[in-house]
Amino acid sequence: MPKNLVAQGVRLKGIRSLNISTGPSALHSGPRFSFIVCTRDRPAKTLACLRSIAATVGPAPGEAEIILVENGSQKSLSLPDAELDEAAPGLCRTFRLAKGCLSEARNLACDAAQGEFVVYIDDDCMLQSGYLDDLKRHVGRMEAEGQRHYIIGGRVMLGDPSDLPFTIKDHPQAQTFHTGIHPGGFVQGCNFFLPKATAALIGGFDPRFGPGARFHAGEDTDYLIRAHAAGVPLHYVPDMAVWHCHGRRTFDEVDRLNRTYAFANGAILAKHLRDHPWLARHLAWTIRSTAKERIGGPHFDDDLGLSWGSVTTSQLRGVWAFIADRMRHGRMAL
Repeated sequence: MPKNLVAQGVRLKGIRSLNISTGPSALHSGPRFSFIVCTRDRPAKTLACLRSIAATVGPAPGEAEIILVENGSQKSLSLPDAELDEAAPGLCRTFRLAKGCLSEARNLACDAAQGEFVVYIDDDCMLQSGYLDDLKRHVGRMEAEGQRHYIIGGRVMLGDPSDLPFTIKDHPQAQTFHTGIHPGGFVQGCNFFLPKATAALIGGFDPRFGPGARFHAGEDTDYLIRAHAAGVPLHYVPDMAVWHCHGRRTFDEVDRLNRTYAFANGAILAKHLRDHPWLARHLAWTIRSTAKERIGGPHFDDDLGLSWGSVTTSQLRGVWAFIADRMRHGRMAL
């Protein structure tokens, strides 16, 4: 049966509060891969996600575990242990938070993970067959190259043709991050993995970012910036694929989410600009693109009708929101 641990009102104050064990006993006494899935009020999608993980793990369940965090789910939408055990027999350890943001849920899960590698999967994603084989191939490649620390994100495809083509990355070529690329979405937060030792090096997700937090999104972008600053290579690979069933089917839904992402990116810019001035180039390019758009240039996304103007306005709002938040709450050691 799934191990059910209840954490009432857990509030992780910052990344320094994590207690990530990376010693030999932690690496070798349990499963090698820890899949982390955080969910709130989405039982059907979560069960589909868990079944897809169980399918890719196959007949060797001792190789992997699933850390499931139900993050403030309503009682009527919380998944009972019996359904979790049916979806992923013998794989789940479940934590139930009374409240909290996605960053806190992921930090709790990473701290609890027993695997040598942690794999972050969103609850509205389903793994393609062969996912774990792809992941293990990349681990072998990194080991052969002598790479100890890295983050690798996989392909994210549209899982429901009724959804708009947003929050996906269906690029056919492998990529390695450099500062000429905006970090937002380079590795999709719904599908990536890293060694647990690398997670300890980077620290936890900043609890000011992400769904349910002050700045609503961007926990993955902030994480990538801090990883890059720590010297961790960031890679995108066109396999390790998931189907993303995000459920957004109208322009208003996608436009609202895009503004939310831009707002969080502005807050991230304000947080990191002093230490990482290369981020200013991306704001400058956004402003330049807005000016071109006003004289007939391309939109941020011509197919979806998303404008550069809304991105720039939302980013600047995020900058000022972060500055105001720091004035109220002071500087966090993140």
